[in-house]
Amino acid sequence: MLDRPLHPYTHGLIGSVPSRNRKGEKLRQIPGMTPSLLNLPAGCAFRTRCTHADATCEQEPKETMVDGRVLRCFHPVEAVAA
Repeated sequence: MLDRPLHPYTHGLIGSVPSRNRKGEKLRQIPGMTPSLLNLPAGCAFRTRCTHADATCEQEPKETMVDGRVLRCFHPVEAVAA
């Protein structure tokens, strides 16, 4: 998961962590505020902060298998890059 994140939000979280390899570079930020766990948005819980979110994400994503891993996302990072 850490070497090849498939979910765009996980990809963003990993990209926002400081690293010795990127010393002196600005940290990447995820836009918006973390939603309250008591009041999650409809559909994908990450859609309000995800750079790949669109109207499809207003629906609940179903579990899918991508490269042998279970994922709940309409727009996996590798599918976007391919």
